[in-house]
Amino acid sequence: MALIFLDAQKAFDNVNWRFMLLQLTQMGFGEKFTQVIETIYHNQSAKVMINGELTESIDIKKGTRQGFPLSPLLFVLTLEMLNRIVREEKGIKGMKIRKEEYKLQAFADDLVFVLEEPLETASKLMEKIEEY
Repeated sequence: MALIFLDAQKAFDNVNWRFMLLQLTQMGFGEKFTQVIETIYHNQSAKVMINGELTESIDIKKGTRQGFPLSPLLFVLTLEMLNRIVREEKGIKGMKIRKEEYKLQAFADDLVFVLEEPLETASKLMEKIEEY
């Protein structure tokens, strides 16, 4: 058995907006809610102050908004797709307790994968992570 710990570095900064909106739709969030989120993330830009001077606008094309109350939820919903892929993959064997099989635990951007047969299943897990 092996535990594989994965910390998605800068995970909140790298959320793909199109993928996030697709997830909201696929998970059954209403059209109105999805449109509100799409509006919030449409045409984002920022300026940076350096030595008292503002830079030109910089287009922002990915990542969750800092300070936005729904950002943690949106990130977790986006990550849920990977969780589902791993749980449903027959080639990845998790730890069985009674009748339940446990393949992973997720805590925001920290993931712990539980592999019953790591030599046989680690490559399949890495393949799924890379696809995601």
